[in-house]
Amino acid sequence: MKQSTLVIIALFFSFSLIAQNNTIKPGQIQLNAGIGLLSTYVADKTETVTLPVSISAEVFLSKNMAIGLYGAYSQTKGQSVFLNADLIENYDNTTSQFAIKTSFYSNDLNDWRIFGGFLVGVSNSKIEKTSTSIIGEGDREFTPSFTRPNAPSSFLFSGYVGAQRKITTKISVYGELGFGISLANVGLSYRF
Repeated sequence: MKQSTLVIIALFFSFSLIAQNNTIKPGQIQLNAGIGLLSTYVADKTETVTLPVSISAEVFLSKNMAIGLYGAYSQTKGQSVFLNADLIENYDNTTSQFAIKTSFYSNDLNDWRIFGGFLVGVSNSKIEKTSTSIIGEGDREFTPSFTRPNAPSSFLFSGYVGAQRKITTKISVYGELGFGISLANVGLSYRF
């Protein structure tokens, strides 16, 4: 009976120490790497050439708030057919994003944390368009005057929400929904 009581007390203190080691402290850094599951260009009926990928590094200002840098990249291609103009337009879109990321985390919920935040930065799309005539003397390439081969950089303001599940004291997996490089992301986080 005394041995089982000592084992229970030892286990309790061990779990208490583990829980203390898992708490987030101001100044800790978290690296995140994610893959997009649903491109933001899905409404345009595009084909994904390169899956949307994102990386970020965050510094915790408190156990519930972090700020950091975010970078993302994706590549898609698509086609538009304009029958009344006898025109097929093919385009390749390469998008890169760079932003400041602010995140707010819940307290630990049995190894789960709910988070949300926003991105403020710049989104740059390089769009290469080629147009071909459907009929006529062969398929000659031309670029109509109403197209712009390169879209200008634009202001990026995006929000996101997600959940993070702790696997070890330093590694977590996460899933999030938002309007960054992808509408849905999954990934890994490493905190040190």
